Amino acid sequence: MMHIGVVYYRIRSTGNAVDAVWYSTSLGTKDTGTGIAKGDTSNGFPGKYIITYFRPDGSEVGNFELTIEKTGPIYDLSWNKDGKQLFVGVGIDTSEGMAAGFRKVE
Repeated sequence: MMHIGVVYYRIRSTGNAVDAVWYSTSLGTKDTGTGIAKGDTSNGFPGKYIITYFRPDGSEVGNFELTIEKTGPIYDLSWNKDGKQLFVGVGIDTSEGMAAGFRKVE
């Protein structure tokens, strides 16, 4: 099975943080997980973050380095751990945040 997923990000009004709600085919359930990214949000979503994701039961998935770049209306996302790229994705703005799809790097 191909490892794909979706994520929705919203910038918090305070604290230079981004909240996440996500789903991945690797979960084996139709529930969604959550996450929180810490980084400079003064220019919106583009930038580098340390993000921690949590499974639907609240247990931690792990920490990743998340890089978000914007070209025109499209965001390019990359999730890395220990210098290795694990996931790539693309996103678009929504009225309250950003919606993105991602896939595991093979």
